[in-house]
Amino acid sequence: MIFGTPISWFINEIIGSILLFFCIAHAIKQEKPMNRILELSCYMLTAGIFENIGVFAGTYYYSLDRVMMFGKVPLSILFIEGAIFYVSMILVEHLKLPKWAIPLGVGVLASIQDLTLDPTSVFDLHIINGVSEGQWNWTKYYEGGYVNIPFSNFSGWLTMMVFFAAAVAIGRNWYNRSHKNWVAVAYPLISIVVTVLLLITPINQFLLFGVPFASMNSKIAELVMLCFNYSISLFILIRFAKHNKAIERKDALMITIPVFLDLYALVNAIIMGITEAILPIVIVSIIHCTYLIWIYKKGQNTLSKQVNPN
Repeated sequence: MIFGTPISWFINEIIGSILLFFCIAHAIKQEKPMNRILELSCYMLTAGIFENIGVFAGTYYYSLDRVMMFGKVPLSILFIEGAIFYVSMILVEHLKLPKWAIPLGVGVLASIQDLTLDPTSVFDLHIINGVSEGQWNWTKYYEGGYVNIPFSNFSGWLTMMVFFAAAVAIGRNWYNRSHKNWVAVAYPLISIVVTVLLLITPINQFLLFGVPFASMNSKIAELVMLCFNYSISLFILIRFAKHNKAIERKDALMITIPVFLDLYALVNAIIMGITEAILPIVIVSIIHCTYLIWIYKKGQNTLSKQVNPN
């Protein structure tokens, strides 16, 4: 134990803090840096609000034996979620998706990342006050799921990212038209309210659970909706992405952070002996990292042709 928290959980807090630092350092060097930092901060606040709602509703809970907390949610979770949102956003922008498609691209990339991270969080078990607890503990409504995690969790990640990214896109357009400084501060804050409200609407209930065509917390309905959400989002990402620009070294974190998180999840699963999680993490990581490396190579090939047209 370090500062009253298990070592692996403490390491997670350090890694989350480092990743957030890298994202802020990158944002500072971008055009309109304060807008970027506000968007990142407000996404983490959105996630923190919704995660706390989930805890109070009894959907899941986090062990409170952490160094840094936001209500009932570890700050390390929000830092990592924020980093994933930030790198997904800049990667999708790099791919020059149409503005209407950016939220779907951000959502599906972030949710795929979650497929590797969540199993290690749930099964990173320690005895706390005589009770075995993971970093993150679900209330079970059915057996199975994705490594014993409800399928709706991954649709939930996707929709939260989609709603927030869509609100940000509208806010950016508002700011670019108005050129007023107060709008630059207002739209990320408004995005929090819009996202939280959308997350509790029937629209989100349908996208996560298939309601009203299926009952809440139905394993088959959740799996069907996850496949539906992924199919639409991946089709749009692949169909509309452009690969005519090389990724510069200063922007490499859009590739390095997702790859690092995949490897971090895999190493954790192996070290902690989470055997049921290793194969799913390996499969998702291979697909995810192959896609990211392909994007990088595609951009480099484009650059080579521009430098050496013959």
